[in-house]
Amino acid sequence: MPTADVILGSISIILANGMMGELTPRMAEAIASAPALKILLPLPRTGVDIVGFIPEPLPHLVEKAITGRLKEVLQHV
Repeated sequence: MPTADVILGSISIILANGMMGELTPRMAEAIASAPALKILLPLPRTGVDIVGFIPEPLPHLVEKAITGRLKEVLQHV
């Protein structure tokens, strides 16, 4: 069975019927249940309010994910 060390995506990838219905409940369950570290971008289009989230443009969120947590994880691989 293929595995991943890190999964990077919008928070909607762990929500059943997320991404405007394109993500099935089984897909969301598989991603959420995967042992890999999940780095989730809090994109506001999911219909879920994230308390304390300050809206930022997608390029800024991706930059933070890559230069922050993902870089930290990759240094230990």
